[in-house]
Amino acid sequence: MKSRILVYGVDSFMGALTSRSAMRAGLSHVAAGRNIAPVAQHAAALAREAAPDGGAPVPLAEPRTFSLGNTGRIASQLDDVGVLVNCTTLNGKDLATLIDACMATGTHYLDLGAGRDNVAALVAQDERAKEAKVMLMAGAGFDFAAADAVAARLAFILPAARAVRLAVKRSVLTADEARRLVAALREPGETVKNGQIVPAKAGEKTIEIDFDKGPETAWLAPWRGEAMAARHRGGYSTIETYEVLPEAAARALEPGTWAHRFFRRGWGLKRLERKLARGRLSPTSEELKRGRAAIWGEARTPDGVIRRARLETPSPHLYSADAAILLARRAMAAEGGAKTGFQLPSAIGGAALVEDIPGCVWREIVDSETNAGAEAEMPVALNMQAGSA
Repeated sequence: MKSRILVYGVDSFMGALTSRSAMRAGLSHVAAGRNIAPVAQHAAALAREAAPDGGAPVPLAEPRTFSLGNTGRIASQLDDVGVLVNCTTLNGKDLATLIDACMATGTHYLDLGAGRDNVAALVAQDERAKEAKVMLMAGAGFDFAAADAVAARLAFILPAARAVRLAVKRSVLTADEARRLVAALREPGETVKNGQIVPAKAGEKTIEIDFDKGPETAWLAPWRGEAMAARHRGGYSTIETYEVLPEAAARALEPGTWAHRFFRRGWGLKRLERKLARGRLSPTSEELKRGRAAIWGEARTPDGVIRRARLETPSPHLYSADAAILLARRAMAAEGGAKTGFQLPSAIGGAALVEDIPGCVWREIVDSETNAGAEAEMPVALNMQAGSA
C-alpha cells in the first residue's frame, strides 16, 4: 500500500506553506514542484528547522521535481505516493495530465482550487475515478473546505434543512488571488434553487451579516464552487454563497457608479488587481499570525425553522495549509480505504475541519428562546460525517 503524501507546488507560497504544515505535524512527505533550485532550497530549509537545537538536519521533506503536461512522466514520480496535494493553480492540459497520472497510479488527488471550474473539472471525472479506485477532491483549503464544514455541521444540527446561505469574510489578498477574484467577478455563475441550477451574476444580490463587529455587506458570489458541487451530491436543494469584498471590488459591482461602468467594459482591470493586492505577492509573517477569517452560515427547513452559526478561523492561508494536510492524512488513514470518486472535504474531514485546526472557533448564533432551548441540548462536538452536505 502506498503511504506517502506529496505536496506539489512547494516552489510557490501556498505549496511551501502546506509543506511546512506537514512538517509541524511531524509528517515525512515529498516536497515537489517544477523548479529544481527552489524545491531543493525549501526541502533543505525544512530539514534545518525540524532539527533539534544544534542537532543534525531532519529530512522530513524529500525534494522531487517534475513538470506537467506529460502523463507518463508524472506517473513515474507517483509510484510511492498515496495522496497528491496540488497547491498550484492549474487548468487545461496541465490539470488533465496530473489527474490522469493519479488515475494511472491509484493516487488520491486533493486540489486547493475552489472555483466552479476547478470543481467542475473534478466532478466530470467522478466515474473514471471510481473505476480507478481514486478519490478526487477540489477545495481542500479555506475557500471551500471551511464553507463546506459550516454547511455540513448545520445539516447535522438541523437535519430537515434544505436551504443554506453562506457568507465568507477573508483577510488580505495576494496578487494571484486578486487576479482570480477580478476575473471571477466578470464571469457568469450559478446558484441552486429548489434543486435547479439558476444562472447568477456576481453581486446581483447582497445581504448584511454581523461577523461579530457590526453589520457588513456580503455580495452574491456565484463564482464559488458550492453550487457546482451540489450537482453531484449534497443534502441542500437551495444554496447561495456570498462574500465580503474589499472596498475597491465592491465599488466595481455597485450599479450606477463610474467604477461599475468601467469594470463592465473591461477598463482598468489591472489597476483594480493592483489596488486589491497592494503589491502583496504573499502575506507577511505578521499578516499570517494576526490574520483572521470567518464563515457565516444559515440553514433553513421548508417550514421556516432556522439555525445560524459562524466559524472563525486563522488566516485563510494557514487554514488552507492545515486543512489540506489534515484531509490528506484522513484519506490515507481511512478504514477500508478512502472514499473514491469526487468527494466534498466534509465527507473526509468531518468535524476535524472545525475542531482539529488550531485557531478555529465555532459559534452558534441564538436568535430566539426556541433556538436557545434547542441549543442547550446540542453537544459541543458534532460528527459532521454523519450529515455531510
